[in-house]
Amino acid sequence: MTTVADLIQRDGLIVVCGSGGVGKTSVSAALGVLAATQTEKRVLVLTVDPAKRLANALGLSEFGNAEVQITRDLFKTSKTKLRGSLAAAMIDTKASWDELITRHAPDEATRNSVLQNSLYKNLTERFVHSHDYIAIERLYQAHSCGAYDLIIVDTPPSRNALTVLDAPKRMQDFFSSRLLKLLTANSQWQLLALAAKPFYEIADRLLGKGLLRDVAEFFTLFRTMETGFVERAKKVEALLHDPKTSFAVVTTLEDAPLSEAEFLSAALKERKFSTNLAIANRVIPKELQGDALVQQVQDLNKLLQDTALVSELTDLLSKEEFSAGIDDQSLSKLVTQTLATIENYAQVTTQISVMQSALLDRVAGFADNFVAVPMLETDIADINGLVALGENLNIG
Repeated sequence: MTTVADLIQRDGLIVVCGSGGVGKTSVSAALGVLAATQTEKRVLVLTVDPAKRLANALGLSEFGNAEVQITRDLFKTSKTKLRGSLAAAMIDTKASWDELITRHAPDEATRNSVLQNSLYKNLTERFVHSHDYIAIERLYQAHSCGAYDLIIVDTPPSRNALTVLDAPKRMQDFFSSRLLKLLTANSQWQLLALAAKPFYEIADRLLGKGLLRDVAEFFTLFRTMETGFVERAKKVEALLHDPKTSFAVVTTLEDAPLSEAEFLSAALKERKFSTNLAIANRVIPKELQGDALVQQVQDLNKLLQDTALVSELTDLLSKEEFSAGIDDQSLSKLVTQTLATIENYAQVTTQISVMQSALLDRVAGFADNFVAVPMLETDIADINGLVALGENLNIG
């Protein structure tokens, strides 16, 4: 049986997937904190999600393409300390593409031509799938540099995560496609043909000045880097299928996120990735589940039958520092209403806990290994919240 403790003891990658709003980013950060405090590993948390929630959770003022080391000072108020090291980064698509072009360009002139090409600028800044490929490329770069023992990747919501994981294969398919061959075949002849003044003027009016020339130039230049891109894409794909790469699917025990988790797990299996662990997040803690509260209400009701105890409680609550001048009748009503509120809450949580038990069976249906993580008392706002979440992940 695979547990969170098993995952953080391994070197390699942990890819965290799930639908939006299930706490995936917080779980990724908590896994990083847990690994860095429970082991001596060098840990990196890399987020592919454009939202900067991870930076807030880790208390980072600056957060971008470069890895930022989390200092030990952040753990001053925490009950746990760093044993290893912890870094975090979020992908800057444009900067990462520029680095990639610089790495694969056959010479300085080609590099400069690509970087200055208007089509390249639009592709890297506006097109979603350019982010998908660069995300996985950035992951490979962090892994291959040897600076980290464990990398935890926070992916975009479910189906977007699959486009990231599919990106290496799409890059290989692109270079072998008929479209690219047509766009770059006899490129010199095409450029001369496009220079014919009547056609050129019409094309500029319809498509924008210089667009056809930029398209031809971009794909011709891009194809000079085919060998480097294809080889790298194959290595990235192999890394994702490496036995040291683990996949964790995060969900909450609600129908919509759970359906997405089932879909995602099936899609990962279809791609021959294995779901090493499913994490059911924000489960009602045992101490707050209905049966426990009902018992407490019953115990309180029994105590209220004890006249002497009620009298002592009334005297205590009648003191000015507690009651602010509330009379005995109002105090009695307040106690009764409080008990009724607890009892109502107990009934509701009983229904929810029964529903959650049934939904946990669904989690067990698509994941051989899963952990149920109780809901925290407060939202995660600092390192202590991440430590608490990590502890719950570890013992769930």
